[in-house]
Amino acid sequence: MARRDGIAALVLLLVAGAVSHQAAALPFGSVTNPGPGFVPWWTGLTLAGLALVLATQALRALRAPGARRARAVPAGDWRRVVRLLVALGLYALALDPLGYPISTFLLVLLMRRPTSGGALLSGFALALLASGGTYLLFAVWLGVPLPPGPLLR
Repeated sequence: MARRDGIAALVLLLVAGAVSHQAAALPFGSVTNPGPGFVPWWTGLTLAGLALVLATQALRALRAPGARRARAVPAGDWRRVVRLLVALGLYALALDPLGYPISTFLLVLLMRRPTSGGALLSGFALALLASGGTYLLFAVWLGVPLPPGPLLR
C-alpha cells in the first residue's frame, strides 16, 4: 500500500505543479482583490503540500521495521468493481428513456442487492428515498434540469 501511496503522491505532485504553473500565467491579484489566478495557484500549492505529506508517510511506511508487502485489494473484490461499472453504464443508458427517478431507483436497488425479505424492504425504502429525495433536492428545489421520465411528464 505504501508503494501505491508513493506513486499517487508523485502523480499529485505533478498535477499540482502543472496547476500552479498554468495559474502563474494568469493575473494573481491580491487577497482583497483576487485575480483569476489567485484560487488556482493556492489550490496547486495546497495540493503540492498534501502530496508531500502523503509521500512522507509512504516513505516512512516503506522503511518501517516489519513492513510487509500485502495486496491492497483482495482478489474477490474486483467482481464488485466490475458490477458497479456495468451498473453505472446501464444507468447512463437508461437515464434518458426512463428518467432520473426510475433510473436512480433501479441503480440503488441493484447496488443494494437485497437477498432476504427484510433486506428487500430496506433496500426498496433506501432506493425510494435516494431517488425521490435527490430528485426533489436537485430538480424541484434547486431547479437543475433532470430527465423526468414517463412518470413525471
